[in-house]
Amino acid sequence: MDKLITTVLGPVAPSELGVIDAHTHVWIEPVIGGADDAPVLNDDAMIMAGLVVYRESGGSALVDCQPATVGRDGNVLRRLAQASGVHLIACTGFHRQRYYVPAPPLWEMSAESTADLFMRELTVGLTETLDSMQPVRAGFIKIAGEATLAATPLHLLEAAAIACRATACAILMHTEKGAAVEAFLQFFIDHNVDPQRLVFCHVDKRADFGFHSEMAQSGAVLEYDTFFRPKYDPEHNVWPLLDKMITVGLASQIALATDMAEASMWRNPGPAAFPAVIHARLAAMNVPQTTINHLMGHNIAMRLAKPVRKEAYS
Repeated sequence: MDKLITTVLGPVAPSELGVIDAHTHVWIEPVIGGADDAPVLNDDAMIMAGLVVYRESGGSALVDCQPATVGRDGNVLRRLAQASGVHLIACTGFHRQRYYVPAPPLWEMSAESTADLFMRELTVGLTETLDSMQPVRAGFIKIAGEATLAATPLHLLEAAAIACRATACAILMHTEKGAAVEAFLQFFIDHNVDPQRLVFCHVDKRADFGFHSEMAQSGAVLEYDTFFRPKYDPEHNVWPLLDKMITVGLASQIALATDMAEASMWRNPGPAAFPAVIHARLAAMNVPQTTINHLMGHNIAMRLAKPVRKEAYS
């Protein structure tokens, strides 16, 4: 059996991918009846242009973190990948409740029924693509935590754990500025999820080196994405934190990203800033190229890859 990554165009070996933005958003349809401040990202020409420049700047793949019924469209993701030459990796899972219409069905389903839905999107196809000749499959499970474990829907966390154990697919978890990661990690350990299948997102907003060191040593991956967000003061937070983590030998537990969920970020700095600006900054810090490769692609690729027979995709 090969270890493969499920992209919207089919299985790809991790070795075929280079630079990967480990957490971003490529397409977000408006949700009728959803939150007024929910991001919308559906300017086709702008997104296509951004993807092309991303590829021309050295980018290989993008991890799209928009789940179903809050703006995801797997058919559009497939078309964009085909036209741009950029590998796109779609997700199943759930977002924060605030982005859904009132009383979203997922919140009323059992953990087992929700897990079945997640597994169907991982192994058969995204719901909105099932009528196509070749449905698009999710490549990972995206979930969202609130500021505390108690405020997060536990049945949905349990569903993600069930789907992860059954499929070996990675879980990428939105956190509220790194809050309660310790509790979320313990929840998944208690539900027999290998920490190496977990990626905790946005944790660089909690720039506490002791916390990051401890979490990295658990086996989980920490995702950093505030490089282009001035309000989080990256020069005094994420960059020094990243430097310390590299220095103490924990770079293998970090994945870098941009989390460009807004059209304004796609315009400036644009997705090409990931392979261009961040790579140049790391090189200027005298970070070895092998370490840069791990931070900017290899680490997330190894988490997204899972053992599977290629014929399972036919």
